[in-house]
Amino acid sequence: MLEVINGFLLVYFIVLTTISVLIPHLVKPIAACFTRPSLEEKASFAEVKRLKNEQKSISMKEEFAAYHKLQRKINEIENRLKENSQSRMSKSLAVKSTVHIALQAVVALIIVISVIWFRREPIVALEGNLFPLSTMLQYPSETPNAISTHVWVMISNLSIRTLLKPIVS
Repeated sequence: MLEVINGFLLVYFIVLTTISVLIPHLVKPIAACFTRPSLEEKASFAEVKRLKNEQKSISMKEEFAAYHKLQRKINEIENRLKENSQSRMSKSLAVKSTVHIALQAVVALIIVISVIWFRREPIVALEGNLFPLSTMLQYPSETPNAISTHVWVMISNLSIRTLLKPIVS
């Protein structure tokens, strides 16, 4: 049987480890806020669309010069959009990696500080005698047959990563 000694810490560390697992999926929407197409790019997209519609109304055989003049304008704008898109993609990659590293560092720091702060607090107690493992599971707590904060973080991290693997992959 399992007896919860400190329910707050149990839930607290489960939430922290869940956030840690979900960080790669939280980064995408956060980074998307910083790398949206500019108003100039949106206007260029609209211009290309307008020019292509105009080009459709022109007969290529009868008005060859006008048709190709529009085609050159379209190509020029699309080349500019391609350059801007590549620039935006490299910026997006930089933002994603920065946000990912920052979030991982913050969550890891919170977990490490919390584990140090609550190192002597047992999270749950198990019934029975777990002789070969009891010392390792309870260290540095002095409650018999308890699972300490350190071990609870490792157990919850492994369990949550295993449970969420099919969902987040």
